[in-house]
Amino acid sequence: MQRIVNKLLLAAALVAIAPLSYATQLAPCKSTECEAYFDAYTILTNRGHSSAMATLGELYYSGYGTQKDQDKAFKWFRRAAKFGHTTAQYKAGIMYLQASAHQDIDKGITLLKRSAKAAFSPSALALGKIYLQDKLVPSDLAESDKWLSQAYKLNNLEAMKLAKSLRISPDTHSLPLPQLFALVDAEKPVAKDSKSTMEEMEVILVEAPDYAAYFDEEIALLNQSRPDTAKGTGSSIAGRTCLDIWACSSEGDSERIRDLQLSDWGNIALALNVR
Repeated sequence: MQRIVNKLLLAAALVAIAPLSYATQLAPCKSTECEAYFDAYTILTNRGHSSAMATLGELYYSGYGTQKDQDKAFKWFRRAAKFGHTTAQYKAGIMYLQASAHQDIDKGITLLKRSAKAAFSPSALALGKIYLQDKLVPSDLAESDKWLSQAYKLNNLEAMKLAKSLRISPDTHSLPLPQLFALVDAEKPVAKDSKSTMEEMEVILVEAPDYAAYFDEEIALLNQSRPDTAKGTGSSIAGRTCLDIWACSSEGDSERIRDLQLSDWGNIALALNVR
């Protein structure tokens, strides 16, 4: 029994591997242009667009066009989450897990599960790490295996690195994570002197996006769309699919939305040891 406990403790340490240093987070801004974007998103939220609610939450969180306000950011993430907006569900879920006046572990995990079931890999990764440990909830390796495997299958780079770390460590390689380890074992080994795909992709992740172009496109799309009137996902723009829209209520292009959409959510999640 003690050996299993030691293995779980080491697994928890592996979970807290330092994150990549992202240069893509939205920086505070008080310029006239930034304030104009904030005003535009405020109008769009009043019309009932969940994507605008999610972005407005980001603007409050980052202090872009307004003062930083964590409570208002949380409020807008929760509202967008009610419409099935996966990134908002993830972010509201993470904020529920933080030690604050808003903390509610059950609600946080429920939101993460909703977005993970919609194939949003950061939520699956967070759930896998939560259940791997014995902190926010009792450790459940079967649940951890389920969610980490899902994140791995969705090509989440952090999940892949964590899985390989767990698999090669002599202290964790025998943990009962059969689905996850089967995925690792099925991969072809990478030569030691070669550059892995993950390393190459990490270089891409530090390229800062053009937020003005992002905002202009989203605002234009929402201005010609019908506001959300009921819970659910999907585009309300005729002839457009979720894959065409950056902020649609599904992950769509997972790398684009997860890694280029605003803010330093990886760092927030790291504080919980769930990144």
